[in-house]
Amino acid sequence: MSDGQGGSHSNAASDTKKLVTPAFSEPHDSHSPSVSLEQSFKAACSIMQTEAVSFYQAFRGLPEDRFKAVAAVYAFCRYADDLVDEGGSAALPQLDDLEGSVRSLFEQTRSRDTRISTAGSDFHDNDSRRQKPKATMAPTLPWWPAFVASIRRFGVQEQGLLMQIQGQRMDADFHDIETTAELIEYSRLVAGSVGIVLVPILVNDMNDIHDLGFMQACEELGIAMQITNILRDVGEDIRKRNRVYIPHDLLEAHGITRNLLSSLAQENVSAQRIVIPEAFVSLWERLATLADRCYLPYERHIDSFHKSARVPLITAAKLYQAIEQAVRDQSYDCFTRRCYTSKATRLRIVTQIQLREKALWKI
Repeated sequence: MSDGQGGSHSNAASDTKKLVTPAFSEPHDSHSPSVSLEQSFKAACSIMQTEAVSFYQAFRGLPEDRFKAVAAVYAFCRYADDLVDEGGSAALPQLDDLEGSVRSLFEQTRSRDTRISTAGSDFHDNDSRRQKPKATMAPTLPWWPAFVASIRRFGVQEQGLLMQIQGQRMDADFHDIETTAELIEYSRLVAGSVGIVLVPILVNDMNDIHDLGFMQACEELGIAMQITNILRDVGEDIRKRNRVYIPHDLLEAHGITRNLLSSLAQENVSAQRIVIPEAFVSLWERLATLADRCYLPYERHIDSFHKSARVPLITAAKLYQAIEQAVRDQSYDCFTRRCYTSKATRLRIVTQIQLREKALWKI
């Protein structure tokens, strides 16, 4: 993200209504697995530490309660994503099951007159006539009690979770993306939804979830990260999953065919680097520019986030955005190489952000 930030860096005004969070409580659910809440949070944290190095490194600076809630939400999103990556269209019944579990959870929570909110993102269930599935399997997963406790403690929104599931359905029943607008909508569902879900955990004032500009900025940060993922994983997506997320209209405009992408994505058995066509580099940079624009808006709202969440949030965004440079450093070979930021680069980014933000906010 850019260094320029809108608004004051001072603490929120004293008359601002702060988010007050009760302690985590054990979910009372006959379907819950036979693990303690502590064990469940450990399972969730282990998933994030193993599967999302950048996220884990960024958010581990949060206070323990918020960090564990982020890990629980990540475990939910990782589970939904893995269902589709491993099962394809066969995962659709499991996604239905997951949706049923989410809806059941929120129905139970609302019936207990808790403070769960369903306000926020402009989400529409495009298949409202479809019979809503009932929960069967998800509550038996080891991270589920941690997820339930986090939802109830921080008031995570149902709509963001349903967006995530809808986005995963697009992957399960995948067709090549035709336009940039379709890419943005897909990214909004699978990743912008994560921003919506995390807001109550990271926000300073729960009233901000009704600020449409703020919520849109959080969505756009997720969109940026998803496009970065796509730019990093072009080869892996087509080789392992036969998916091309780069919009067809952009491919056509740059004279690139799906067959060319497939040929570039084949395993490179030699030690030599493949030659990436200049037309693809131009296309790649065009999408990187789109991602970079989406990385910017949330900084104008940085004071809306809890003081303890500001450095972790900026760190997560910067670490993710740095993946773009990692691809450039590999001569744009996002076909046969998985381009990661080095440990030294991550440490440098984290240190720079910590020093900068401590100076700005005196934290």
